[in-house]
Amino acid sequence: MLAVVTTVMVVEAHAIAADQGIGLQRTNAAAMLQSPPGESMLDRFRVEFDQRVDELFTDRFHPFNVMNWSVELANKGVSDLVRDRAASVGRNALTKSAGDGLREATVDLPILQWLKERQGFLADFLVNSLDEVDEEEVAPLDVSYRLTERSWWRRLSESDNVRYGLRPFTTSPYAFLSLAIKDGDDLLMLAHLRYHYRDFAEHLFEIAVSVPLTHGFAVDLGTSYQFGRQDGEGALVVKFFKQFKSGGILHVGVEARQSSAFFAGIAFPW
Repeated sequence: MLAVVTTVMVVEAHAIAADQGIGLQRTNAAAMLQSPPGESMLDRFRVEFDQRVDELFTDRFHPFNVMNWSVELANKGVSDLVRDRAASVGRNALTKSAGDGLREATVDLPILQWLKERQGFLADFLVNSLDEVDEEEVAPLDVSYRLTERSWWRRLSESDNVRYGLRPFTTSPYAFLSLAIKDGDDLLMLAHLRYHYRDFAEHLFEIAVSVPLTHGFAVDLGTSYQFGRQDGEGALVVKFFKQFKSGGILHVGVEARQSSAFFAGIAFPW
């Protein structure tokens, strides 16, 4: 990571010097890397961790998710393990919150903030690869409701920037590309593409599309395709979503493949 950061800094520095014909001074570089007063790495981590842990626990213990894995355990005849599953989900959410909080705090380091201000391709690629933790929550082939996935679509709809990056340290490494397609100020659709390169031979694509409709409705489409397989490892998932003004949520998900799946639920705040 340090080598990549150094490379990006050198490329950007040469570009600035070539375009503007100026030299970089030691005093300017030092001032550029100074942290804002009162904002230490630990302080930033605490803020990011508190925010992330609220988001993940709200998502993992959302009534739809609790219903989903409770039914799954009940079908296996082990309903007594529901409490153990809840404890496991809580531990995983806590661990991921710590990791995501550390990544978010790292993005706020002065050197990375300086890279973000350069707005170059390599700088955006590095920052997006380290940041954008909500992108990892997008599950095109999951019929159930995911609060963090909706959060990613909402953030993407509010931005005019294309998001792209690399996830090399996951169990299934991939590259991603996300963008909002607009007609002026009108949002037409949101698109998300992932490319997995498995075992140096298999090319797998995951595609997710979210189309906003009127009155809080939205339709999500998800599919995948792998080259070199007769069935393409393909599947089609359609998710229908409705957000009520009271905060209630209506969700219907359907999966079309050899073993189809269906998920439907409605939830209201207390």
